[in-house]
Amino acid sequence: MSNISRRQFLKGAGVATLAVAAAGVLAGCSGNAGPDVPDVPGVTTRPVTVIFMKDEGNGVTNVVGETAKIDVLKTENSVKVADIDKKLLPEDYHLENENAVVEVRKDDSKGEYIIVFVTDVTVTPTKKTIDVKLLELPNNYIKAKAEVAVDATGVSAADIQLPDGYKLSTDYGTAEELLKVRPFDTVFIVTKL
Repeated sequence: MSNISRRQFLKGAGVATLAVAAAGVLAGCSGNAGPDVPDVPGVTTRPVTVIFMKDEGNGVTNVVGETAKIDVLKTENSVKVADIDKKLLPEDYHLENENAVVEVRKDDSKGEYIIVFVTDVTVTPTKKTIDVKLLELPNNYIKAKAEVAVDATGVSAADIQLPDGYKLSTDYGTAEELLKVRPFDTVFIVTKL
């Protein structure tokens, strides 16, 4: 402290005070967090907890995943759901309504928080499993499975999950012919390895 004069100390303190005041003025002039408003936690913004909820129907809602923290301007009393970073969402969920604006609530135990509704990410299957018949000559039928595209109209040898110890027979067609799509009720001929 001996290297700093009183004048230098007061000058530094004045600059710091002006910076904080300017940040507050900028926050008061802007209605939303944009590039014009600096994000200075504790000065221009405050932490708000995000609670993710899922509507189960019949008036039942459940908390989903972990809560998250976001910074909200001190002058704001609501948050645009679309502005929430998608990385904060619980895994396998997406926003129920990106156009929603949610109110910042306050609770003695939770502090300031918002509730954001999410829904399950519906994964559309691209494949389905079907039963196929395999024939080991002269008359031994073996059941097997094949995985085909959901909209497939037939099956090829490449789709079949052969049982251990068997291979497709090329005695009744070439390998290229076996790869052609055939109707689902086609019987493929197999031989033991």
